[in-house]
Amino acid sequence: MEGDLFPFLTMVIVQLGYAGMNIISKVAMDSGMNPFVHVAYRQVFATIAIAPFAYFMERKTRPKMTASIFFQIFLCSIFGVTVNQITYFVGLKNSTPTIACALTNINPAVTFIMAVPFGLEKVGVKSKAGQAKVMGTIICVGGALLLSFYHGSIVDIGKSSIQWKYAEETGTKSSINHVNLILGPILLIVSAISWAIWLIIQVSPQYSLSLSIDRSIKFVSNLEPLKMKDS
Repeated sequence: MEGDLFPFLTMVIVQLGYAGMNIISKVAMDSGMNPFVHVAYRQVFATIAIAPFAYFMERKTRPKMTASIFFQIFLCSIFGVTVNQITYFVGLKNSTPTIACALTNINPAVTFIMAVPFGLEKVGVKSKAGQAKVMGTIICVGGALLLSFYHGSIVDIGKSSIQWKYAEETGTKSSINHVNLILGPILLIVSAISWAIWLIIQVSPQYSLSLSIDRSIKFVSNLEPLKMKDS
């Protein structure tokens, strides 16, 4: 029982972390943080944090770096970090944390749709499992898009007793000016597509050491957001 509960609790904690990241990132960008600089800082700190573990835990089993492995790392850094995170955080800046979290839920559906043409997934519409996949994809994507693009009347549910004064002041001053409820969701959808491409690239990994490849991806992607900002 405990073994079955642990993965579930871990996933819940990860989702709470994502929600907190969206809120804090939104406040930071509303305060003046450039999304490109924000992404670059994330990769710098992630590289520094992961590098020691990758070096000491995998130094004896790390294979030699080849041109094909480096090309795969480069593609992963482009689609899994640079394009994915820049479109995500620019989309977050132009929308809300709630919309960003909602559109994150289309990642599995988008990955499934893109994996079918490559033969990595089978639809099997005649089987119950295939029908469940199709129905789940339609409900997932449709629900996320409806929540993101449809804006009805405001429902008054009262104010929370928990107040973050800085976030409230920042949101009042600048958040409204940054919201573009068409551009924001579209960029978040592009981010989901980029994430799906990143997952598909990794299906046949030539470089299977997770810490080392993750460190390399983040190292390669460190300068890409700043280069895009300068250009």
